[in-house]
Parts: sequence; C-alpha cells; structure tokens
Amino acid sequence: MTNDKLKIKNEGFYIINNTAKRCLNLTLVIVNLTLLTALPSIAWRITPELQKELDQKKAAVSAAPNDPHARFDLAITMAYTNNLQDGWNNLKKTVELDPTFKKKGLEMYEKKVTDSPSDWRLRFRLAFAYYFNDRKKEAIRELENVLKIDPNNVWGYGYQALIYGELNETDTAMAVTKRGLEIDSNVAALHLLLGEGYNRKGDKWKGFLETMEAVRLRALGY
Repeated sequence: MTNDKLKIKNEGFYIINNTAKRCLNLTLVIVNLTLLTALPSIAWRITPELQKELDQKKAAVSAAPNDPHARFDLAITMAYTNNLQDGWNNLKKTVELDPTFKKKGLEMYEKKVTDSPSDWRLRFRLAFAYYFNDRKKEAIRELENVLKIDPNNVWGYGYQALIYGELNETDTAMAVTKRGLEIDSNVAALHLLLGEGYNRKGDKWKGFLETMEAVRLRALGY
C-alpha cells in the first residue's frame, strides 16, 4: 500500500471514530438530560384511596346510568384522577340527561361546602359547578381553596390554568401551570397546557417541546 493510500485510509478511520464518539457523547447528554428532568418529582400516580373512590363512583353510574348527579360525581372524580377525557364525556352526559342540573348542582354543592368547608373534594365539585354556570372567576376561587386545603394537588393548578386560558389570561395560566409542575414535573396534562401557552405567545419551538413531553409522559401513563 502506498503512503498516500495509507494516509487516506487512516484519515477515514479518524473521521469515523470521531463521528462515533460525537454520537455517543450526544446520546449520553440526552440520557442525562432526561434523567435530570425526572429528578424533581415522582410521577403522579393514583393512590389506593382515590382508586377506591373512582371505583365507587363508576359503580354508582353503572347502577343508575340516567342519574345526572351520579354522572357529575363520577366526572369530577375523574377530573382529579387523570381520567380527563372520560371525565369530560361524563360531564357532557350530565347536561344531556338534565339540562337544569347546572343550577341544581350549584345550589347543592354550595350547601355541601358550607356544611363541610374543609373537604377539598366538595370544593372541587363546587368549582366545576361554578364553571358550568359560566362563573369562571368563582371557579378559580374555589380551586384556590382546594389548594389551601391540599397544597400539592396538581389538578387544582391544572384546572385553574385551563380556566385562565379560557379567559385569555395566558401569562397567568402559564404561571399557574409552572407552579403545578414545580410540585410534579411528570404530569402530561400540565405540559400540554404549558405548550398551548407558549403557542399562544408565539413561541412555537417551546410549544412543540412541551407538547412532545406531554406525549412522552402520556405514553408512560402519566
């Protein structure tokens, strides 16, 4: 082999070797970043207590599928147990079954909260009752009361952010979402909300990244 051919061959090995090293280093960086992202919190998981509640509410609907109160009750339990789409479907079904339930439900849960002011579950239901009566500021207030009772309730932050977004208070919605992510950075719904906020602000790249993170976490069941 001539010196020129040997030189070309060595340069080829050098390029391939360095390329491989760069790929390996990039992979390690990505892995490390993923691990660091997961460190601030333990991914949200339903507790045995909440699972039992969810099962009870489902059983109540199975026993009385045309009872709007049972549907509403199940929908709100689903709202704070990461069953968002099923919860929304049951809320819609509640109105279909009884268009007057909005008003009746609000009156009922105002009384229940007055009787048991420290029950965050009742306040969650009252918040949604306000929301469906188009009293969104009062719904936000009740979700704030939920957080006073249960400061680590990420769903309280999530639904506050959602309502602020509907009120076109995007900066506030994003700030509230970030507060929820400080508690648990592995909640897919919160990343989706934050992504929507970035998109509204015109930052499509950050919006894309947050949406992809939501997709990744959702695939993992978070």
